[in-house]
Amino acid sequence: MNQDSVKVTYSLEEVLGQINQKLDRMDEKFENFQKDVDEKFDNLQKEIVEVKIGQVRLEGEIKNLEVEVKGIGKRLDTQEFINRSVVVGFVLAIAAGTVKLFFPSFPN
Repeated sequence: MNQDSVKVTYSLEEVLGQINQKLDRMDEKFENFQKDVDEKFDNLQKEIVEVKIGQVRLEGEIKNLEVEVKGIGKRLDTQEFINRSVVVGFVLAIAAGTVKLFFPSFPN
């Protein structure tokens, strides 16, 4: 078994220069990636703040609606009482008219 000797035709300086160039490109890519991640993180934080602001606004509107619903409920209770009174009045008037119709001399 004979092994042929291997000849290297590259100089060590060229190889190290290429390695340095690749490392520099990797550093640039990493820095760009880091900038992109930072920008996306900042945008995400801004969106979260906007969502929180919207949530506070919605909570305020919900409280206002609850107050309005309570006010409407009170008005409906009053209206129901009035309607019941009117219906009772109509029923009594109809009953009195019916009694007067069938018994014209009833109070006497």
